[in-house]
Amino acid sequence: MNVNIINKRAILLTGTIIPNSVYTNYLDAESRLKDYIKAIDFYCKVFNNDDVFFLENSDFDLNLNEEYNKLKLKYSFSLIKFPRSERFYEGKGYQEFQMVDAAVEELKNKYCSFVKITGRYIIKNANKICDQESEGMIVDLHRKNRMAQSYLMCFSEKFYSANLKNEFKKVNDNEGKFIERVIYEKIVANNLFGQCRLFEKTPIMEGISGSYSITLKRNSFKIFIRNIERYIFKLLKVKTFYY
Repeated sequence: MNVNIINKRAILLTGTIIPNSVYTNYLDAESRLKDYIKAIDFYCKVFNNDDVFFLENSDFDLNLNEEYNKLKLKYSFSLIKFPRSERFYEGKGYQEFQMVDAAVEELKNKYCSFVKITGRYIIKNANKICDQESEGMIVDLHRKNRMAQSYLMCFSEKFYSANLKNEFKKVNDNEGKFIERVIYEKIVANNLFGQCRLFEKTPIMEGISGSYSITLKRNSFKIFIRNIERYIFKLLKVKTFYY
């Protein structure tokens, strides 16, 4: 590996301002854009030692938005623009990781690791729980529903390119083949648990679910209990939650 990139990390914020997929309820483009601008502002602040990239795949012209242009003057984040996807029924996860795949491929010679965040969500403790990871992946896995929580993931370029590249092509939300399940099944099928670990602390979230239009704020007592569980699991080297 090039010694110049050995400690370089890129933050990938994914976005679709004008929704274009099945099972999407949060459709107001103006409200979504406000969420993205708020998130970019937040992550540029907390990941100030990393390079932030906003990945976006709708027909919305960001250059015509005053608030976005102000943000560009404030921070040195980068936009990676993609055309509107034609894969409506494959859904959000297909489109999101189609962008992630392309971004990792484009940036792989500049960065050794990545943090992928669903771009409208504010994860208040993201910079504290996304530590530098030279190998493998940090992701919350759940055995009961066979799901990987894809809204927040940390992975090395090596791990992603070897194990997750092109997995988005298996996704079809209309058939119940969600990206969360595709990633989980890949980890199981290839026995990748040895290269994965849970987040040591529960992500503290703000935002509105794009699928259900519900607030994502979590109960503080449940977070406390989950964090105890995380501590025990770390000691026991357990790699998945049951639920």
